[in-house]
Amino acid sequence: MKVWAGCWREAAGVLAVPTVIQVGLRLWDQGGAAWGTAAESLALWAAAGVVWATAAWLSLRHRARTSGITLTPDALTGRQTRQLRVLRPSVGWADRMRTELKESDRASVAAEKGREEIWFHWRPGLRRHTVWGSIIFDEPSGTVRLDLREGAVYTGVSGVRRGASFVALCQMAGRLGLVGAEGQCGTGDRA
Repeated sequence: MKVWAGCWREAAGVLAVPTVIQVGLRLWDQGGAAWGTAAESLALWAAAGVVWATAAWLSLRHRARTSGITLTPDALTGRQTRQLRVLRPSVGWADRMRTELKESDRASVAAEKGREEIWFHWRPGLRRHTVWGSIIFDEPSGTVRLDLREGAVYTGVSGVRRGASFVALCQMAGRLGLVGAEGQCGTGDRA
């Protein structure tokens, strides 16, 4: 419910400015005699905000379920840091993951720190805007630490301005075959 409420706050904020301008222009144009129309516009604004927020929440929930990541109240924060485990670890899994990340059309590898860490950009949507990320491999335990941060210009999921790093987390988990480590889901940090 907290995720939906966060989506609604964002949607209501995005839709508020055009609604206030429209209502103000109608009141000014009709000399203050359009209060009934203003009430209708405000009711439409509230309904559109609820529909928009519900669509964004359903999109986040679907992405979380299909990737095996838990949808937590911190899904809309600007930074997601999770400890994930490899679904089917085998010899050379970290090298296969590095290759998969480099070959992905959504990823752009920026730097590598030896064999244990990769810094990259990930494009969670159709636009060219990206989120920053790093992945740290712990080969003996079969886990990775994924740290994703939203950029200042990304618009986010379903038009809502937050949640891009969570969308990228779900996409990467699905692409690389990662699942939530026991007791580690929901550890996103606030930016």
